[in-house]
Amino acid sequence: MINIEENISLLIKKIENKTSIIAVSKKKSAELVEQAYLLGIKNFGENYLQEALQKIISLNHLDINWHFIGKIQSNKCKDIARNFQWVHTIDRFKVAKRLNDDCPLNKIINVLIQINIDNEESKSGINECQLFDLAEKISVLPNLKLKGIMVIPKNNLENNLTEESFKKTLEISKKLRNKFSEANEISMGMSNDFELAIKNGSTMVRIGTGIFGERN
Repeated sequence: MINIEENISLLIKKIENKTSIIAVSKKKSAELVEQAYLLGIKNFGENYLQEALQKIISLNHLDINWHFIGKIQSNKCKDIARNFQWVHTIDRFKVAKRLNDDCPLNKIINVLIQINIDNEESKSGINECQLFDLAEKISVLPNLKLKGIMVIPKNNLENNLTEESFKKTLEISKKLRNKFSEANEISMGMSNDFELAIKNGSTMVRIGTGIFGERN
């Protein structure tokens, strides 16, 4: 039996206050999300839009910050823009423009640009060399606020290789911050490597298994 209360308590002890916990709740029930919320977690990340929308509707009595952390299809932008406060996976201007245009009146969406930090063919995200061009274009969209970058490094068994990717991400973030001062967030690190990510500058860790246990 998974003890969410114990998992969250241990997690909070390990994480510094300046790092946000994004509880990755894909494939988990609205009841488990509510349980985690009542234990102090306020940010939840979802990968699949249709599944997320059901939870968002059933939990609209809670003051949850919903983060979209999955691959974005253009035809899903309207629902993402209406229902999420954060989007971590912007990797092309077409998607950013659609999110901006579909944003409800008086709403601002916080966005992160996803970088394919290890240049893996199987992963989404832009190359580092494309970052500033995309950042410039996003910065003029009135309904989006560029808040930083997100990475999913290669699944290395060796910590030193993962740490190299984390360090590289931090250096890219510093360059971005020099030009866009509010783009100071780094969404980096998951259940198996979040402590290493925090050590290397992560401001947001995406924790699924570490809170909810293994997915079925």
